[in-house]
Amino acid sequence: MNKSTGSQMPQVGALAARQLDDHDSHHPGMLFAEGLVLDVQQGYELQNAVAELRYQRGEQLIGYKVGCTSSAIQEQLKITHRVRGLLFDTEQHESGVTLSLQSFANLAIEGELAIELSREPREEDFTGHLLPPCISRVFPAIELHNHVMRGQQASAGELIANNAIHAGFVSGDGSLSSNHFTATMFDEARLEIFRDNQLLGQCEGQLLLETIYSSLKWLWHELLQSNDRLRAGQIILTGSIPNLFPVTGACCLRVESMPFGEVAAEVKDRR
Repeated sequence: MNKSTGSQMPQVGALAARQLDDHDSHHPGMLFAEGLVLDVQQGYELQNAVAELRYQRGEQLIGYKVGCTSSAIQEQLKITHRVRGLLFDTEQHESGVTLSLQSFANLAIEGELAIELSREPREEDFTGHLLPPCISRVFPAIELHNHVMRGQQASAGELIANNAIHAGFVSGDGSLSSNHFTATMFDEARLEIFRDNQLLGQCEGQLLLETIYSSLKWLWHELLQSNDRLRAGQIILTGSIPNLFPVTGACCLRVESMPFGEVAAEVKDRR
C-alpha cells in the first residue's frame, strides 16, 4: 500500500469501501497494517467517505463522539489533541444488552456522560459556567471500542479514519432532563466504572461538567469549520476522564453516575 501524503487523498472511494468491509468483518483498519499513512485532514476525509457508504445502505447518523478529551486517554493513545467520530443508529444499544466479544476487535470500553441536544448550540450557551441550555438531558454511557492501531507508529490520522476507534455505545436507562438541571448538581456528581463489580476508574465533581462544556464547544466549532452543524435530538458522547479499559473475556460492565443514573451491559465470549 502506498503512502498518501499532502492534503489530497487519491482513490478515497476505494479506500472507504475497503475500510468499511474490514469494519464489518471485525478486522478494522487493515489498510494501516499495509502501510497507509494519513494526516488529520485525510483521516477525516476517509471517515466521511465511509460514512457516506453507511448512509447509502440505510444507516442513520444520530450524533457524534468526542475522543481524547483527557490527558490519561491522550497518553494512552499517543495523541495530543481531541478527535471526533460519528454515531450510527445501528451501533446504539440499550442498557442491559448482551454483547458478543467476537463482534469487536480487541474490545475496550470507556465510561462517560452523554448528552442530547434540544437545539443547535449558540455562542451565548458558553458564556457561563453552567450546563449549556441547548442540552435537553444528560445520561451515562458505556462506549465500545475496537482498540487497534495497526500502523507502525500511532497517528491521529489512523485514529480518525477508524472513526476514533468507536464501535458503538450502550445508553443509560436513567437520564436527567433539563427540567431538573440545577446550578449545584455537579458539586457532588460522580461517575464510577465497574467490571464484574470491580471498580476500574472514577471521577467526580466539576470535572464532569467541564468535560461536557469543553467537548460540546469544541465539537460545535469543529463542525462549523467543516460546514456542518449540530441539530436537535443528536447525542454527543462527551469523552472519558479515566482510562480506556480492556475487556478480554466474559464479564458484566456497569457505569454508575449520580445523579444521572446507570448503564449496564453483559459481554459473552462465544468461543
